[in-house]
Amino acid sequence: MSKPTPPPVRTITDAQRKSTFRTFLWILGGFIATIGLLVATFSFQGRAARDYGSRAVQAALASQPSPSISYEQPCADLLNMPLPDTVEKCVIRVVSGAPEAILDVEGGRQYRMTK
Repeated sequence: MSKPTPPPVRTITDAQRKSTFRTFLWILGGFIATIGLLVATFSFQGRAARDYGSRAVQAALASQPSPSISYEQPCADLLNMPLPDTVEKCVIRVVSGAPEAILDVEGGRQYRMTK
């Protein structure tokens, strides 16, 4: 029985190296662009929720709450506006005349807005 012959040695040309490097750069660039897009999207969604909460706090302050009463009220009732798409629940909590908006957002996050 004879020894098996090894496979022929593969040589990589400069054109193949350049093509492989370009492909790697395209994949890396696509990955970075995707991460940037996700960060921008989450930032925009968070800003919409915080703006809504800020408007709710301003509306509660405009009603001049009494410092001797504490209560809770849904933001949608106070503003007469529907909740933004990413906000699951929004409540204005007034304690000692100081309003605070508590927003429950998709993904289990929560924002607390004060004046």
